[in-house]
Amino acid sequence: MDFKQTLNLPDPDFTIPMRAQLGQREPEWQRAWNEADAYRAMQDARRNDPAYVLHDGPPYTNSAIHIGTALNKILKDFVVKSRHMMGFRAPYVPGYDNHGLPIEQAVMKKFAERKETPDLKALREA
Repeated sequence: MDFKQTLNLPDPDFTIPMRAQLGQREPEWQRAWNEADAYRAMQDARRNDPAYVLHDGPPYTNSAIHIGTALNKILKDFVVKSRHMMGFRAPYVPGYDNHGLPIEQAVMKKFAERKETPDLKALREA
């Protein structure tokens, strides 16, 4: 028996043209969201609600970005936004340390080369 005949598969020659023009419209949506400061408005609307904080870990910088990196970020975005819709104040808290010792050592080396002792503000800006 040919099971292919028992399945309702789409016709591979049939295509539906894209009429939504998402490639052109998405930048317009992003611009509108940025102008409206949508993220800040979401946080302000929930400022008195109980907090749900997901501390996102640092990005994996030891190799090229891959599908696992994207999946990780997308899933965390789902969690944070769903908690917001469930009535929590759910800020996005990205992690940037990334075990930054090599970066910190490079910054300190620059200051040492200039024979400077940086204060905390100078370190943060470096």
